[in-house]
Amino acid sequence: MYQAAFLFIIFLVFRVITGVFLLRTWRETKKKNLLILVIFFFMNAFTLLFLIFGNIMLYDVNTILTMGVGLIFINRTFYQDRKSPFKLLLALTLVLGTLAIISFTIFEYSIIFQQNIAFLLHNIFVGADFVIFGLWSFIATLESLKSFSSSDAVEPWVKGRYRLVKFYSICIMFVGFLTLFTPVEGTVNWALLVILIANILRISGETMAWIMPNFLKKYFNRGFTSTGIIEELSEEEILEAMK
Repeated sequence: MYQAAFLFIIFLVFRVITGVFLLRTWRETKKKNLLILVIFFFMNAFTLLFLIFGNIMLYDVNTILTMGVGLIFINRTFYQDRKSPFKLLLALTLVLGTLAIISFTIFEYSIIFQQNIAFLLHNIFVGADFVIFGLWSFIATLESLKSFSSSDAVEPWVKGRYRLVKFYSICIMFVGFLTLFTPVEGTVNWALLVILIANILRISGETMAWIMPNFLKKYFNRGFTSTGIIEELSEEEILEAMK
């Protein structure tokens, strides 16, 4: 228990660091979609506080709200002025989240047999929310990456950032799927251990994607030389799906 809490605190610190870094970038660029991403990371950090103190109900509520903010970011960044399934996915996320909260309430106030069913339903609803968010993040990033993957106007490190977003989106989906196999509170099984590893990979990917260190930029840019013919696009234009 203490080891898990220690890891959650580390996760929280990395989320806060990423949020602060993005906040500084937002103050320079004033991009609205970047501010949404800042809110997303700070809410993620806040959510972990409930997990550290063992309040699953508040953890669920904040997780659902955080995913809603994440969906808004994806919509504003990758689908501005384009049709998207945003409203449908947001409604589905909120409905599944509400069902998760109801099922957890039943779990806390029911007999043992009903508890097992209620907890399984809770895990299904929460896991589905994770899969929805991760899948849309993956699809949006993949489509955007395809649109400029062969462009000399985009530096390889920017493409590398998108590949990292794809990677941690897969981790999010993986966590959602494995949530179905997590045991009743107070016990540990293989699914929880694999989820822990997936979350470590996810947070590592998030941190490297949004606070990319210079050595990683140089690694992605190895062998790259600007043609001098096409003016390089700004990172903000890339964030807005190269509009």
